[in-house]
Amino acid sequence: MGAVPVQDVVDGLAVRGFHWRLLALVMAIILLDGFDIQLAAFAGPAILADWKVGPDALAPVMAASLMGMAIGTSVGGRIGDRLGRRLALIGAVLWFGVLAMFTALSWDVTSLTILRFITGIGLGAAVPNATALVAEWMPVRTRNYAVTLISVGVPCGGIIGAGIASWLIPAHGWPSAFLLGGALPLLLAVALIWSLPESPALLARRGGEDARIARLLAKAGGTATGPFVPPPELPGGGRVYSGALRRSAIGMGVAFFASLMAVYTLLSWVPVLLSKAGFPMDQAIRGAMILNLCGVLASFGLAAISLRVGSRATLIGTICAGLVALAIWATLLNMPGASPGAILIGLALTGATVLSLQVHLLTLSAHVFPVECRSAGIGYSITIGRIGAILSAFGAGIILGLPQGSLFFFLMVGAALLLLCVGVMLVDRHMPGRRMAAGGEGLAQSEI
Repeated sequence: MGAVPVQDVVDGLAVRGFHWRLLALVMAIILLDGFDIQLAAFAGPAILADWKVGPDALAPVMAASLMGMAIGTSVGGRIGDRLGRRLALIGAVLWFGVLAMFTALSWDVTSLTILRFITGIGLGAAVPNATALVAEWMPVRTRNYAVTLISVGVPCGGIIGAGIASWLIPAHGWPSAFLLGGALPLLLAVALIWSLPESPALLARRGGEDARIARLLAKAGGTATGPFVPPPELPGGGRVYSGALRRSAIGMGVAFFASLMAVYTLLSWVPVLLSKAGFPMDQAIRGAMILNLCGVLASFGLAAISLRVGSRATLIGTICAGLVALAIWATLLNMPGASPGAILIGLALTGATVLSLQVHLLTLSAHVFPVECRSAGIGYSITIGRIGAILSAFGAGIILGLPQGSLFFFLMVGAALLLLCVGVMLVDRHMPGRRMAAGGEGLAQSEI
């Protein structure tokens, strides 16, 4: 019997209950990941009041979490490629669940900073492995939408978290949010141990796993029994920054650096920024919910547009729209007498553009990197992005403490969007749109 390309089998499957269960499990991971990532931002106003410190005192806390996530995405991506997406995801969920509960015991800025750093390692490891696992299990015709669905999990977690925190923290204190953010992942880990499947393409790359692959494919509706072969390697494809991947990998690193700088400048500091503008605490936290919600809704629109015109045109167009939205919001926030509703509309436009860019970059990363280095490639790109996020945590915290700080805050986000455009232009493995595919240009979706 001839060898069976495992990715061809997966691509030809109909979407069944198996796929929906996989998406539900992975989405739950990323929802809780997004919830826990933003816990410090949700608790920020209450912590400032409880410990009687200024916004600049929280800058190390925000940066420490991002530094831990930078380590986690890099190390977790390598673990996922070597030991499996499944093991890496279960370990990540257990890690950040336990550490989030310990964070509720923090007594000063130093202890909170240390615990957020350690928690960040687990938070960072989840996203590259979740993205890779979904990309390697979903049939080709639904893959982009499935990866987009997973990619919006972080802002969706922020939406849910902001809604819960807006009543939980005022009623029960900021430690209660961390206790909840730790208990839920520990419960989820039990379901993952029983139900989360491994990537069939990764098993085929290892070799000697034909029986296991056949069983998994049978659960997904397939009938192939092997022997299975993995997707073909690119020249130098096993090494992220060499061979045919070099230019795109560098471009993805630049793009993630700039995008995460812009995103985390907003996610980390919007509640504080709105509080300084006179919004009550509960409304300031709900501002983060609006920011995330608009980013989520716009992300699915970008996925549809990208399928038609390709990822390059989609990203560049959205960057331009983001600059306009940012200028509108900055004007409203600094305009004397501007109504709270108008300010929130500017915030919504900003979230719809800036946050959706990050989601689409994650979808693109699953296309750029092949199976043999997919988790590592995504992980390295996000790790470089975390450097931008760390700079945003320190930089924005300091900037907001200055006279006219909000003006420089918006200039910082705008500069990040311009740098993001440079990174997008460097990538030479963009997802083609239907027009390009019809003309024979770009890479076929089946190469994912």
